Amino acid sequence: MESVAQQRAAAAREIQESIKKAVREAEETANRAASALIKSEKAKLEREAYIKIHAVRTAAKQKLAELRNRLANELLSELEADLRSFAASPAYGDFLLEGIAAYAAHEFQTVQLMPRDMPFKAPIEAETSFIIEESDEDFIGGFKLVSADGRRLTDQSLLGRLEAVRVYGIERLMQ
Repeated sequence: MESVAQQRAAAAREIQESIKKAVREAEETANRAASALIKSEKAKLEREAYIKIHAVRTAAKQKLAELRNRLANELLSELEADLRSFAASPAYGDFLLEGIAAYAAHEFQTVQLMPRDMPFKAPIEAETSFIIEESDEDFIGGFKLVSADGRRLTDQSLLGRLEAVRVYGIERLMQ
């Protein structure tokens, strides 16, 4: 009888081992599936987070660019008003005469002035050998020099200086 009891015990142990093995395999399969699901969800959340971060960063860059442009335009408007104010000041005549006289040794022949600056024509002609012409451009103030052959133009106008600040200076200031 022992042998039947032993056979039953051995069969029971075998069944228990099979059950344990099946449970272990099921747990491993479930763990792998859960790990794959976690990786998948993590990747999905990371993509969503990246998209949101990118959108926020893009919006922030756009707002910064708009602010930079607005401030640059305000600064340039203030600078233009200051230049127009300077061109109407008593110091402007000396600035104009000294600026033109600095080019006396160069190969320029003609100085272009705005109509408003034509009262300075006689003192400029007295101190230099330039021919003074009236320009129909509004370049705020200052002058333009033209070479004898008409090929070279040097812009020393206040508007030209403002444009140089607009193109070269503001970008550097705003970095």
